[in-house]
Amino acid sequence: MIMATSSPYSGLLILCLLSAFLVSASSDDTAYANSLLKFKQSLINATMLDDWKEPVVDKLCSWNKPNWTGCLCWNGSFIGLRLEGMGLAGKIDVDSLLDLPLFSLSVMNNNFSGPFPSYMNKLGKLRSLYLANNGFSGEIPDGAFSGMKAIKKVALGNNKFTGKIPVSLMELPRLVDLQLQDNQFEGRIPDFWQKSLSVNFSYNKLEGAIPVALST
Repeated sequence: MIMATSSPYSGLLILCLLSAFLVSASSDDTAYANSLLKFKQSLINATMLDDWKEPVVDKLCSWNKPNWTGCLCWNGSFIGLRLEGMGLAGKIDVDSLLDLPLFSLSVMNNNFSGPFPSYMNKLGKLRSLYLANNGFSGEIPDGAFSGMKAIKKVALGNNKFTGKIPVSLMELPRLVDLQLQDNQFEGRIPDFWQKSLSVNFSYNKLEGAIPVALST
């Protein structure tokens, strides 16, 4: 019987591949950290993010524990931002976030104001967007959510949004939770068709019939 013997080089190859993977992961996290520093520059009163500083960390996540405040981690990977209740204001600089693997973005319970953040629909990987309990105002462009095919949850409640509910919300096939309460939206409710969609449209200026798909 012929016994299989392992090559003395096989272990070295595995070690080299593992090292290359770790270097690549560390390089990605360094790039992500630099993007976050650029994002921080657009914020006001960001004292709770004082650990976002140079020299940047090699890894944003130690398994499921973030090394920077507000980062969301899963299996050691950075997947989003939860910057809630930090007194933040300023601008949501979407362009600085484009190179991040951003699946969730929450800035709820802060002091942001002004219009709905521009180019939010460039964040095509987003599964959830939470902007509730701020001071955002004005009309949301109809195409604000166009192309965001992955998004499941949108929370815009308790702001000062006006005008009609953007029709691009009807284009989101995976949408299951839509919170628009405590704003100043007006007009008719769009004919949402998504199955199992939970909504809250209370305390607005809406009128007309409830769409059939929402009647249950």
